[in-house]
Amino acid sequence: MREHFRFYRHRWFKVWIATAALSAALITMTEAVGNRAVMPAAFFYGAAAGPVGLLVAIHDRTGIGASVPGVTLVGMFLFGGGAALLLGGYFNALLIPDKHGPSILQVGWIEESAKSVPLLMVAITGRYLNKAAGVALGLSCATGFAIMESMSYAWRSVDATGAVNAGMVLFMRGLATPFSHLAWTGLICAVAFGAWQLRGRIVITLSVVGAFVAAAVLHSLNDGLLMLDIPGPARLLFLLVAGVSYWLFHRATRDLTVAPSPVPAPSRA
Repeated sequence: MREHFRFYRHRWFKVWIATAALSAALITMTEAVGNRAVMPAAFFYGAAAGPVGLLVAIHDRTGIGASVPGVTLVGMFLFGGGAALLLGGYFNALLIPDKHGPSILQVGWIEESAKSVPLLMVAITGRYLNKAAGVALGLSCATGFAIMESMSYAWRSVDATGAVNAGMVLFMRGLATPFSHLAWTGLICAVAFGAWQLRGRIVITLSVVGAFVAAAVLHSLNDGLLMLDIPGPARLLFLLVAGVSYWLFHRATRDLTVAPSPVPAPSRA
């Protein structure tokens, strides 16, 4: 318990604080001297702070970052996340004309399906059909998606008064996205790739379907609570959704742990 209260000593916290502080410094400089050329960088660091901090925490707990070559993870971040955003953005615009109406409850099904497409394309090759690799790839894809989506929200928040509103949007999304997009996609991948590792091939099981349905429902509930016309106090239920989302992801990955370092044998004189 004492270690939990010393979270500020962990790498994930230092990464989160440093990245968020860099974003805030860039926005402050933009407001001070009017140089808006650095705004994309400010938005990128602000959008990345929370997701990257969580990635560091998960890797320190599970070691999954070593299960896939770094270049593959970067490719999934850039192109997998981008392709998911392309698909999600297209079908969201096509099927959800009113962002503040009941159709917003379809978003979870659309975006979780969109994020699954790049991951399925990799899984079909059969190269990374193990749980650790699948979770690493899923988190990379979700991180790319979440960062680019958060940057789009930030751009929409820039107004005549400057980028301060955008900075606040990025800070709030930085707190939320690690327990939303990353948790939902990570849950699906943990269950799916775990099942595929056991069978040596892609197969749709009840557990895989259940994980996808749970992620899509939680995703849609989150967006509904934030976007629909709901009384103020009820909106706070999105915190419960975030907690349940991360709890399910953590349970699905509790068997992924870093191998303990070997203890050297005592020397004999």
